[in-house]
Amino acid sequence: MGTGAFASYVCAAVQAQKPHALADGSPFELDGLPGLRLTKADLHPPFDEPEPAGPLWDFVAESMEEAMGSSRGMILNSFHELEGLYVDKWNREIPLKMWPVGPLCLASEPVGTMDRGDISDWLDSRLAMNRPVLYVAFGSQADLSRAQLEEIATGLDRSGLDFIWVVRSCWFDHENPFENRFGDRGKVVQGFINQLGVLSHKSIEGFFSHCGWNSVLESISMGVPILAFPMAAEQKLNAKFVVDVLGVGLRIWTTKVGEGDVEGALVDSGDVQALARELIFGKGGKHAAAKVSALAASARTAMDTGGSSFKNLDLMVRDVSV
Repeated sequence: MGTGAFASYVCAAVQAQKPHALADGSPFELDGLPGLRLTKADLHPPFDEPEPAGPLWDFVAESMEEAMGSSRGMILNSFHELEGLYVDKWNREIPLKMWPVGPLCLASEPVGTMDRGDISDWLDSRLAMNRPVLYVAFGSQADLSRAQLEEIATGLDRSGLDFIWVVRSCWFDHENPFENRFGDRGKVVQGFINQLGVLSHKSIEGFFSHCGWNSVLESISMGVPILAFPMAAEQKLNAKFVVDVLGVGLRIWTTKVGEGDVEGALVDSGDVQALARELIFGKGGKHAAAKVSALAASARTAMDTGGSSFKNLDLMVRDVSV
């Protein structure tokens, strides 16, 4: 399953309770989760509507009905120490059982294998100079405008940080305009990269991420705090979980209105600059780093023999074998 228990449970609870039916858009709580304050802006279509309708909702409803009618449960890439509250609530309230058996990224050995020598050498050089590195990647599906890319590039450049930024070739009409822009301080990579290998490197001290669930889990498993920039699907709920529930990251918001042919809001270069530095050097970032370090230790324990994920895998096998 490519999402976490928190996002799954919140979406189900919102649809059942419909607390966002208030017209004024005020923050709301969910029964059974006191202290968690949400707004419609934290939700993604079609769950942001109290009475969803249309092709997307029809597809979601049909998929959920089919899954619940034909499946014994869901294998969850998570672990009980991270999301046990939401797993337990799901299993009490929803007939389709959930088994957290992760983080699956820790099942591969060795975790820190790097597939590109140039990246490994560059990261090693940063570590030798005691220069912390920010890893920047927004997944394989994000579609960023040229204006948004420029804001991010300007903010990273002005931050003074060393960074490695994974970009997609489809973002550009021809060659990458950022390739030689940052000198030796910024490493720009097109195409596939071994993300887990990068996150496990000791020079990496922050991850500027879209908050796809696999990226969140890999970052937590490697003990790397997150600067959350959600864009689509359940990423906004993942960001809410990372920042407000777990306290292992900071959130960047879209605050700048696009100009000319650019539609919608953008994250501003000044916010990129300030929050990237706060994540690596600031008090908020240090607090997040301490929190995520403790969760990383729990993740490894969960995957050990006798750990929570080990036990859940055994329980799943027993349940589906009946």
